[in-house]
Amino acid sequence: MREIDYKKYEGLDTVILDKHAEDTIVEDCQSFQCQLENHCAHVIMLMEQEIITKEEACKILKALLRLKEMGPENIPFRPGLTDLYSNIEEWLIDELGIETGGKVHTGRSRNDLNSSVERVYSRRVILEDIEALLLLMKTLLNEAEKHKETVIPAYTHHSQQAQPITLGHFYTSCFQAFVRDAERIMESYKRVNRSTMGGAAIATTSFPISRERTAELLGFDGYLVNSMDATATVDFAYEPAADMAIYLNNVGRMIESLLLWNLNEVGISQLALKYCSYSTIMPQKRNPVSLETLRYSGEWTYGALQTMLACMKAYPQGNGREPGFVVSLWYEIAEKMKQSTYLLEGIVRTLEVNKERGLEVTKMGFCTVTDLADSMVKNLGLSFSAAKKIVGKMVVIAHEENISIDEVDSALVKRAAKEALNMDVDMDDELIRHALDPVENVMRRDIPGGPSPERVQEMIDAGWKKVDELEREWLARVQADKEASEKLMSMAKALASEV
Repeated sequence: MREIDYKKYEGLDTVILDKHAEDTIVEDCQSFQCQLENHCAHVIMLMEQEIITKEEACKILKALLRLKEMGPENIPFRPGLTDLYSNIEEWLIDELGIETGGKVHTGRSRNDLNSSVERVYSRRVILEDIEALLLLMKTLLNEAEKHKETVIPAYTHHSQQAQPITLGHFYTSCFQAFVRDAERIMESYKRVNRSTMGGAAIATTSFPISRERTAELLGFDGYLVNSMDATATVDFAYEPAADMAIYLNNVGRMIESLLLWNLNEVGISQLALKYCSYSTIMPQKRNPVSLETLRYSGEWTYGALQTMLACMKAYPQGNGREPGFVVSLWYEIAEKMKQSTYLLEGIVRTLEVNKERGLEVTKMGFCTVTDLADSMVKNLGLSFSAAKKIVGKMVVIAHEENISIDEVDSALVKRAAKEALNMDVDMDDELIRHALDPVENVMRRDIPGGPSPERVQEMIDAGWKKVDELEREWLARVQADKEASEKLMSMAKALASEV
């Protein structure tokens, strides 16, 4: 047996445990108000159910309100007590004595307490994120109206010009994706806003508590009935986290276009200076770091969501340490969404758009030639397949011989038809000019959802109605949460004043 200098490594075995305790305290302090509301609601319910006396309840509530004024940073934390609640309980016992202060925890466990606090905090986090998303959606509609006639190319296959659209059409496409994101996140709120109080550790309690009353006092829409499910489930974190990951994926797709337009070689738009960084050596650089930040925010979120899911794989129907880790990641995802949304809103609102360059790039990409094929079908009686082959040959010749879109004429079309299909095609120069004009291309796309200014305006008008609808729902939930909190704290203050 060999001698080992264990003193040299003392404490290294518990570093991760100490870090978890530290993180838990920080997170608990963030949700301090939610925890305080939980204590007040539980004490009021215990009093109403005659499990504790009114005098005891009033004393506990008075101490809790004093604690609220102190703030979590002034609570003395004791060695070995690794969460905020345990330290609050010890503080109450010190203040009121164990016979009174020790009754605050009657009929509950840290398991139902924590999960209920997490759900109150989560609903408020969701509402903050929706507020940010509503602002972004409003800005997109304003910018869409400003740019409903700003012609730009639409791209497919990562960098290939497809057909002309407008910037307004692009913005409304992003808006509609974000509407679905907002609806998904708002829908998750209904399942988040369920109380778990009364589940206790896992099997409820023998005290005659009222789960309904505690849920009502805390502003929940009801409670999870099965106590094992109530105290063990973390799907209230998975669902909004997954919805937000989808949203950030939509953000990522949007910013790929902004990155492409920002290239000097494209130059359709560039970011305002405040959203760029400089090079330490190259004076000309205007690095789009804000877009890069949005990209990795999404990538980080996908990884965090995967970690959440993997962490709880085959987890038993009971509580433990892993659920707290999962919920912590959910909070980080929600914060990442809020920050990213405000950042994207600022980028869109201040984007410097070069309308002339947008039109020029659209012409350079030959992305109007689909309409030339359509015009051959409509005016010359050709099948679309024949017209497509002729136009395809024409584009090849134009590229090989450096012929611009403005130089395409009846002679080139005739030559392309002969080489492609050995056909004689005579097409009027005026028809060709109208077919290839990017602005006219956009105007002709006049069916619902198309890029013509009239159809874009329809989508903008419908978009404002949707924003108003979502905002009403959001405001109702904000108000309900606020009223529940104010009513609960008013009850607590009224009772505390009787001591």
